[in-house]
Amino acid sequence: YHIDAENIRDLVLASSGLLVPKIGGPSVKPYQPPGLWEGATSGRGLLSIYVQDHGESLYRRGIYTLIKRTVPPPTMSIFDASNRDLCEVKRLKTNTPLQALMMLNDPTVLEASRVLAGKLLTEKSSPSEKIKKAFRMIVCRNPSEKELGVLSTYFSSQRSKISRTQAAKILAVGEYPIAPNVDKTLLAAMMRVVNTIYNLEETITKS
Repeated sequence: YHIDAENIRDLVLASSGLLVPKIGGPSVKPYQPPGLWEGATSGRGLLSIYVQDHGESLYRRGIYTLIKRTVPPPTMSIFDASNRDLCEVKRLKTNTPLQALMMLNDPTVLEASRVLAGKLLTEKSSPSEKIKKAFRMIVCRNPSEKELGVLSTYFSSQRSKISRTQAAKILAVGEYPIAPNVDKTLLAAMMRVVNTIYNLEETITKS
């Protein structure tokens, strides 16, 4: 079964180096699809409009994410987090296509992929060594030769296919700044590899 929704967020942020481990403080409002709160409100009250936070508040642990009971955070609901309507002794454990779509498209996951890819590109190592390190940081084991071969081939194909214009679109996610002197085509290709690793079943499941 997959790990708890809050821990999936923590895993992604921690492995990329984005996690802010500060304890305590008010709840935070990270990235969320626009219009969700506004479409389910009477238009009155402080929580009628979703005002996203910025800076370190985007990278706090999952337990600090603000939960509005009428409109819970969709990324957490998809992974069976409690909506706080009732006390749950045990959470449901589902496996749906929405979970894969979330890991492929969620801004937090994409931003983490970009940031980790950028850090790997600053290291003086081969592409396969970078991919191996990313795999180890995310999945917590070394990849097999077959896994490393597949990911290395994917990196090479993306590196040759992605144009500068496409790279700019791929990288335009999240608020964490991109290093000014980075090769954006190379970064976009490595970002896609890292995102693929985040989407491995083993990354978010525990037997």
